[in-house]
Amino acid sequence: MRKFLPIIALSFGLTTTASTADAYIVSGEDLRFVAETSLPGQAGEPVSLCHLVDFTNALFVPVYTSVQSYALSPDGCVGDSYRALSAEQFSAMQASGLLPAELPEAPRATIKDLLWGHAWLIVAAIGILFSALIAFRDRKPRKAKTPDALAIHSLVAMSQVAIADGRIDDAEVQQISSILTRLTGTSYAPQQVMELLSRLNPSPSDIDQIGEGLSDGDRQIVLEAALNIAVADGEIHPSEYAVVSDLAQRMRIGADQFRSAMARISAHLHTVPQA
Repeated sequence: MRKFLPIIALSFGLTTTASTADAYIVSGEDLRFVAETSLPGQAGEPVSLCHLVDFTNALFVPVYTSVQSYALSPDGCVGDSYRALSAEQFSAMQASGLLPAELPEAPRATIKDLLWGHAWLIVAAIGILFSALIAFRDRKPRKAKTPDALAIHSLVAMSQVAIADGRIDDAEVQQISSILTRLTGTSYAPQQVMELLSRLNPSPSDIDQIGEGLSDGDRQIVLEAALNIAVADGEIHPSEYAVVSDLAQRMRIGADQFRSAMARISAHLHTVPQA
C-alpha cells in the first residue's frame, strides 16, 4: 500500500505553474527535467521527476533561478502541470525503488543550471573583465609605428644615391625625411630617418633587393624617391646617375616611365621656392 501512496497523491489533482510577463521581463515557476521514474501515470505513461524552480528572464536572458522542490510531471516536465513532492514523499518513493537511488533528498541545481540561471552575473563579470583589459591596453605605452615596405625600400634607395658621392650628411637626412613623407603620405621626422638608417645600415649590396615584392606603382615611387635625392642640389652627378639607372633597370622600369618620373620631379622642383 505504501508504494502506491504517491500514485494516489498524484491522482488527487495537479498544480499548474504560474508566471507573469511584460515586454521585457518574464518570471514565475518552471519545471526542469531530472529523471524518469518507475511510477506509471493515470494513462499508463511514465511519470517524470522534475525540479520546480522560480525563475526570472530579462529580454530572454536568465537573471535568476532557484530550485523550490522536487515535483512529479505527467508530460516529461515540458508542460505546466505538476505535483510537488515533500521531503517525506520523496524519501518514501526512493525507498520503494520508484526514484533513482543516487538523487539527493534535498533538490540541488546542477552547475549548468546555476550558470544559466545567473547568466547576468557572468555577462557582467565578462564585461568588467573586458573593460579592464581594454583600459590596461590603452595605458600601455604605444610602440612607434613600424614603417611599411614601401618606406623601407624608398629609404634604402635614397641612401644609396646619397652615399654615391660620400657619406650622408644632415642636409641629406632632412631631404630624405621630406621626400619620404611626401611620397608615402606618412610623416617621417629626420630623427626617425636617422634611427631607421642606423637600424638598416644600408650598404651597396642592398641595391639587389630594392623593389622586390613591391607593386609596379610602388617601384615607381621608389625610383622617384631616389631621383629626388639625386637632383636635390639642382643637378645629377655621374655617380648618382649611375645608381639611379641601376635601380631603374633592377626594378624593370622602362625608359618611358623613367622620363615620366623625371618630368614629375622637374615640375615639383619648379613649384618649390629655391633657398
